[in-house]
Amino acid sequence: MRGGLVRLGYESFGGKKLKEIIPVSVAMELTHISLLMMDDIADQDVLRHGKDTVHISYTKFHKKNKRKGNPIRYGESMTTFAGVTGCYEAIKLIANANFDPERKTAGIAFLSNFLINTGYGQCLDIDLASRNSLSEKDITTVNRLKTAWYTIVGPLSLGAVLTGANYDNVKIFEEYGLPLGIAFQIQDDILGMFGNEKQTGKSTASDIKEGKNTLLYLWAVKKGTPKQVRSLKKLWGKKDITKAEIKEVRDIIVNSGSLVYCQKKAEKLVKEARRIVPRLTGNKSLQEVYQTLADFVIQREK
Repeated sequence: MRGGLVRLGYESFGGKKLKEIIPVSVAMELTHISLLMMDDIADQDVLRHGKDTVHISYTKFHKKNKRKGNPIRYGESMTTFAGVTGCYEAIKLIANANFDPERKTAGIAFLSNFLINTGYGQCLDIDLASRNSLSEKDITTVNRLKTAWYTIVGPLSLGAVLTGANYDNVKIFEEYGLPLGIAFQIQDDILGMFGNEKQTGKSTASDIKEGKNTLLYLWAVKKGTPKQVRSLKKLWGKKDITKAEIKEVRDIIVNSGSLVYCQKKAEKLVKEARRIVPRLTGNKSLQEVYQTLADFVIQREK
């Protein structure tokens, strides 16, 4: 999706060299993969798209080949530096793309900028997990930095600046992409708890075991009954949680009204993004793509 958005942003600002934009789209996808590898370490996830996460694969490789040292440390270290290398490989792809030097420089600067936003968002997310209390504003800030910027705003803007558009002109993508990206993350959290594991390729217990700071959890704590809140706090972040306890958590999320609240909030954010579409481009076909993307964000099942 992110690679496709690079092209969409490029075409929206009149870009015609569709073959030449492909390496930049690849750079965006490579960046995405690299960030996921490191994010899986932070979250201690063992599955991604139904297969072992990269650090788990490296850990198993270490054990299978009877290497010296700690296999877990080996797996996480290899994955961390592979992820960092992937980000630099992405920059190299843009540097070698067939565009004017000043446009490539602008593209690299923009990629670097939203990678910085993503890094700050990740650090804030890790820090929030250690706090005793947090607010909806805290969670929205993380979702804006970690998800909205690098999933929607960044890719669209990266494509646009390669046409020669300046930063002031591409800021319109923030009005579309920030609410849409936050809605994307809310839907991601819903799928993370209520989705079909075969479709998402990820355990629906993962966010619960991690004790992930989601709007689903925060709203349930805020609006649940005292009994519901006590149970939820006890089970949220429990590593050895049972199937029965997972069902209890889901029931609390539903019965407290948290699921409906999050669904309605995501729908409201998508409507906000859809209103901006006519200002993004005069091309009716591209406008339809933007509208379809907005619908996909809250209708997707994986």
